[in-house]
Amino acid sequence: MTFAITLYVREGVVMASDSRLTFSATLQEQERQIVQMAVAESDSNYKTFLTTNNVGISAYGSGDIQGVPIGGLIESFINEKLAHENYAVDEVAQELLKYFQSFQKPPEVGFLVAGYRKMENVMEQHIWEVLISQSRVERLNQLGVPGAAWRGETDVMRRLIQPVFLQTQSGYLPIPHHPIQWSFFTLQDAIDYAIYAVKTTIDTMRFHPRPKTVGGPIDVLVIKPDKAWWIQRKELHV
Repeated sequence: MTFAITLYVREGVVMASDSRLTFSATLQEQERQIVQMAVAESDSNYKTFLTTNNVGISAYGSGDIQGVPIGGLIESFINEKLAHENYAVDEVAQELLKYFQSFQKPPEVGFLVAGYRKMENVMEQHIWEVLISQSRVERLNQLGVPGAAWRGETDVMRRLIQPVFLQTQSGYLPIPHHPIQWSFFTLQDAIDYAIYAVKTTIDTMRFHPRPKTVGGPIDVLVIKPDKAWWIQRKELHV
């Protein structure tokens, strides 16, 4: 699994993800199952990518397909399928679906795809979700309406932003709820929130008796109508 978040505000788009790759293992003794566990295999996997035409792609779900890490497959997709055509953001989403459905068994993986497309001389913000196993491509954002989408291990963030009630002997007492005002977010606010969301998920999982499926460095990508760049991205080193 993973945690990927995309925020879309008036100034631009911010995409962020963690770097952990885990695999499930089952320990057995003869015919008796002992325990199932998720093993953190690596904290240096790339899950967010930038194409040459400033389209961002974030992957979530299965960390590998037939033993190949998802990051390597997305890089192959970008180099082999997108290198020779100037695909628009919605076309990238459709090409992702075709590429990953070409596998013998469509993987349990999804993608958030973000960027801008020129519509009647206006650069329009597009946020798409691609669900491979469901053969579905869906646009997530409405024109001019800021918001956020997070996928993967989302239970930590859902608990933080949803209304909560305290059960008492006389019924349920609402705890004060303060909805996030996405429309007031600047681009810097979006960057800060993206990092906060991934880091909070990582830090909370640390203290939960559960598989630690989100972890490692946080990659953060910013996309504007005329350019895109990395705020932070892990690099190879000795």
